[in-house]
Amino acid sequence: MEILELYADKAGETHFRRTTTEFESRDFAPPSKPIGVSPELRATTVLVLSAPPGWDDDFHPTPRRQYAVALEGAATITVSDGETVEIRPGDVILLEDMDSNGHLT
Repeated sequence: MEILELYADKAGETHFRRTTTEFESRDFAPPSKPIGVSPELRATTVLVLSAPPGWDDDFHPTPRRQYAVALEGAATITVSDGETVEIRPGDVILLEDMDSNGHLT
């Protein structure tokens, strides 16, 4: 599975990078058959957000390190280096651009 990471360099410029998470077949919920399981991802809270079209009109940093999983609709995200990606349902993004130039959603 691909995870899109949004991060900031030392100068505060934001960028994207793509990483891949591998799944390992294991007994996750016996007596059910083994299924593919990713490595554990640390999380302390979970939020569900709903943003209307046109919600974000200025660059901003993420308020905390967080994973976002698109459930429906689509979003375009632009980082301060100028790269733009479109997020679709099922996409996973790790936002780590605190204290930076931010991103535009």
